[in-house]
Amino acid sequence: MTSVKKSRATFIGVVLAFALPVIGAKFVLDQSWYQGAATNKGTMLVPPIELSDELQTRLPEGWRVALVADNNCGAPCEQGLYAMNQLDIALGKESSRVKPLVFSRQQLDFDLTQTPMVKSIIAPEFVEAFANLPPYRLFIIDPLGNVMLHYATYGDEEAMRTEAKNLLSDLRTLLKLSRIG
Repeated sequence: MTSVKKSRATFIGVVLAFALPVIGAKFVLDQSWYQGAATNKGTMLVPPIELSDELQTRLPEGWRVALVADNNCGAPCEQGLYAMNQLDIALGKESSRVKPLVFSRQQLDFDLTQTPMVKSIIAPEFVEAFANLPPYRLFIIDPLGNVMLHYATYGDEEAMRTEAKNLLSDLRTLLKLSRIG
């Protein structure tokens, strides 16, 4: 083989060494064979629910964990309220950045004295703003008024504890990465 042919073969080999992985990656992505990993444990809302400025001003500052409840909810709502109340202890020094809230159309029959950290907000306009969420879900509202993640509530204590750990994990991640609230 002549030196010209060797040079061409070497050049083609180098170009293929760099081009084949790029072409292969493009092909894998175009065929949807790769599903990107998600680090959140809750259900992401795409697009997030954005609260109006009027509703936003009626909420406490910072991050909020909330639940829309009514008197028909029963055990799942009570377990959800208890989980939100425990966030204060679980978050430690970050607890001042998160406010647990429960929204309802009317006064609840639940005994909220067992969950003193949870603030009750009786306002139908909030319940209507969250109408697109599945019923009886815990959800996170960021300081800018966006509802981005939601979590199921369960009447079973063990199942609710597992879901509360998922919420806590996501909330810690958000607080760590956030410079607001």
